[in-house]
Amino acid sequence: MSEATREFDPAAHLDAMAPSLGLAITAEQRPGVIRFLATAEAMARIVQAAPVGDDTLELAPVFRPGRVRVEEEA
Repeated sequence: MSEATREFDPAAHLDAMAPSLGLAITAEQRPGVIRFLATAEAMARIVQAAPVGDDTLELAPVFRPGRVRVEEEA
């Protein structure tokens, strides 16, 4: 089965990713995290399905926290 046709399993994803990210998910937190992962995956499918041509893709500027420096014109 290809990755594109495989059904997303939020519980399996949580079990695989939490330890690698150093996250300790309690039994009380687990149902909520699983619901969030399922919702996030459904939102990702909607975004991925949007038709965007390769020639129309523009990268967003990089966010750098802190004060904005305004360059004076010389």
